[in-house]
Amino acid sequence: MSSDAGTFASTVRGPRLDSPGGTNLPEPRTRRALALPLVLTAVFLALGFFSRARTNPHLAWTFGGVGAFLLAWQLVLLLVSARRGLRLEWEFVAVKSHYVQAMVQLAIYVYWGWYWRNVYAQAPLILSQVAFFYAFDALLAWSRGLKWRTGFGPMPIVLGTNLFMWFRDDWFVFQFLMVATGIFGKQFIRWRREGKLTHIFNPSALALTIFSLVLIVSGNTDHTWGQEIAITQGRPPHMYMEVFLCGMVVQYFFAVTLLTFAAAVTVGLLSVAYTQATGVYLFIDTNIPIAVFLGLHLLMTDPATTPRSSVGRIIFGSLYGIGVFVTLFILDAVGAAAFYDKLVVVPFLNLLTPALDRLASFGTAGKFGRWEAATAPRKMNFIFMGGWATCFLVMLATGFIEAPHPGATLAFWKKAAEEKRPHAKRNLLIILNDLATRDLDDPSVPVTTTGGNGQSREQALGVLCNQVALIYAEGKLTPPEPAKAAHFFARSSELGNLDGAANLCIQYLLLNRAEAGPGAGQALALLEKSCEGGTNGRNCFLLGYGYDTGRGLPADKVKARRFFEQGAEFGEILACKNLGRMQFLGEGGPADHASAARWLQKAADAHDGPSSFYLAKLYHNGDGVPQDEQRAAALLKQACDLGVQPACLLLQQERR
Repeated sequence: MSSDAGTFASTVRGPRLDSPGGTNLPEPRTRRALALPLVLTAVFLALGFFSRARTNPHLAWTFGGVGAFLLAWQLVLLLVSARRGLRLEWEFVAVKSHYVQAMVQLAIYVYWGWYWRNVYAQAPLILSQVAFFYAFDALLAWSRGLKWRTGFGPMPIVLGTNLFMWFRDDWFVFQFLMVATGIFGKQFIRWRREGKLTHIFNPSALALTIFSLVLIVSGNTDHTWGQEIAITQGRPPHMYMEVFLCGMVVQYFFAVTLLTFAAAVTVGLLSVAYTQATGVYLFIDTNIPIAVFLGLHLLMTDPATTPRSSVGRIIFGSLYGIGVFVTLFILDAVGAAAFYDKLVVVPFLNLLTPALDRLASFGTAGKFGRWEAATAPRKMNFIFMGGWATCFLVMLATGFIEAPHPGATLAFWKKAAEEKRPHAKRNLLIILNDLATRDLDDPSVPVTTTGGNGQSREQALGVLCNQVALIYAEGKLTPPEPAKAAHFFARSSELGNLDGAANLCIQYLLLNRAEAGPGAGQALALLEKSCEGGTNGRNCFLLGYGYDTGRGLPADKVKARRFFEQGAEFGEILACKNLGRMQFLGEGGPADHASAARWLQKAADAHDGPSSFYLAKLYHNGDGVPQDEQRAAALLKQACDLGVQPACLLLQQERR
């Protein structure tokens, strides 16, 4: 039993079967000890069914099954303790590193959840994992004949795990298996360090790594919220500052500053080198992703599984940065999600911890360690914290992190993908998928576009939606998705963007995309308003086309001819073509062959077949133009070459 002032211990002893007065029933104190996991199991079930398990059958079965497993284990332990006279002992030890880390992690959850409410909805499921950890850990220790030493330790392990990965509701049983993996690693994989038997691996990192590798190999990443977690952690404004300040608390109490400092500098330098070599950004819209920034503060800084020496910590942190960089390329090569990059490195570095400390004891590094010990490690840690704070503030002030970033614009990655830059197409798809999950109406969501200076948020959003829609409509950089294109064009039109409105009308009027129909009327109304005194010939042509065909607008040949004329005056070839046709045929007003010839000539010069055919007729008959059979024949041949079959038939007749 610990003699520390902060330790509360309880030892439960039962009589052995061979002692006088022995009995097959456990003594009352043994039953009271077993009441602890029983209460924890009840809390576990209550939290589970307080959550979405009430409405999700898969989640309900998960909680029912795991709860039944814990209860069965307790029953077996009760019977075995009665038969063998086992002594069940437990000890509560409040370790500062555990409750400080837990409070820091909770601060991250509270702020992150304010901007992604799924975090708050997940809270009962996260707390249920804490209850499961305590119950499972107790039963495992007693089943091994050991004293159950507990405290606040389960909280940072569970909270740390959930900061990076949740399984979706239908697969949530694996969340408890992941927590159990961390417990097994903590209890069974141990070594002697500085005279004490301690666990080798950071429990959170070990469980995350094992399950990450399984998910990668099996191709089941979509069973988790891992990708969404990594993306949404960047949504809260000033999230880097919050993570930095929370990290400073951990660094102050546990002197792990150099781990974070070295890792951040390494990732930053490698990111810059990659950009210089390729012309694009490794991490899409930042030089250090927020999820990686969080990992180098709260995932790999466990003081129990990292080096004690300053030199060892520098090497450990630098290797973490290199590991993230290399892992990202490996993940890309095997087609796995990039968010695993910061998860699978830590356990391998934990294995190097004793070697790094031994390395730090030799030569110049050893002299520095002895000088540091003589100088007072706490003072040295303050110096390291000052250095890291200075570095962070420089990164913040220069826009290296958190500032508007060129890689945050869709246009940047579209251009990079067209130029076939490394990973550009993959990163473009990531940005598109992120936009699809965001509530763009939320004013807290940043909207970044190229050339957006002086724009309101609504105007910038209209430009962005039009850019997204064009990518889906063109189908060059992504598979064509007409429904998504129509959705974003309509959204752009609703925001008053004329290009978005025009593109939606093109989809509906010219390309016959039924998906664009619902928003076409509103888009045409926006274009009609813009054409009053405007100078955009394309928009006026689309209005004329709508009135001419009666699609999206009431059929009105007079208005059609008027808007075609307006579009033709502004140089829109399609407007010239349609105006010439209407003047030739006398639609929407009296026939005007002289004016028709002028507009048809412009369209024919642009290699429009029907316009060449109509113009050939005018020259043949001498209507509105001087009669010219040679000119008529040349225009007729041009029309035939452009696929106008009546022109080809007339040419054949003339040759006979």
